[in-house]
Amino acid sequence: KQASVFIPLCNRHGVASVLFTVRSQHVGTHKGQVSFPGGHLEPGESEIAAAHRETFEELGFTIGNLHTIGNCQTLPAKTLTPVHPVIGFIEQDVGDFEHFAPSEGEVERVFTRSIEQLLDPAYKRYETLQRDEKSPKVTMPVYGWPDENGDKSSIEYQERIWGLTAMILDSVLAKVVAPTRPEV
Repeated sequence: KQASVFIPLCNRHGVASVLFTVRSQHVGTHKGQVSFPGGHLEPGESEIAAAHRETFEELGFTIGNLHTIGNCQTLPAKTLTPVHPVIGFIEQDVGDFEHFAPSEGEVERVFTRSIEQLLDPAYKRYETLQRDEKSPKVTMPVYGWPDENGDKSSIEYQERIWGLTAMILDSVLAKVVAPTRPEV
């Protein structure tokens, strides 16, 4: 099996942002984790078609038009499923998500982080993780959770961006967003 995710650049009240979902407790894997919309490819389906289909399934067709910018490097999920990131944007300003119709079975909630916040060095830290004693240690970015000993019931903890989502985001910010950002 293969999977595809859509990295949705968007405007929220006119502010350039990235949209994320928090996975529901009803999905098979990665319950309650921050993610990009996405899922497994159907037989014969392209990465882009799957990313768009999954985005509409998760957020509703009422979100408006999606536009694809391009594909990013394929990465393995912790389940070893190849994940194909597709970067694009939601044409309509997402506002307060009033025109969204999230799938209750898949999405607990939707949120955004501004590009400015995501590019702020104080908003990102690195964490070294190891699956088990036999696995190698991996250093990965974490966005939005500056205090690893803080309140784990807080919304900031619940909406921290880590794991594969953070790895994809980190690459997109470094290779696509930051180089094209106008100097202030």
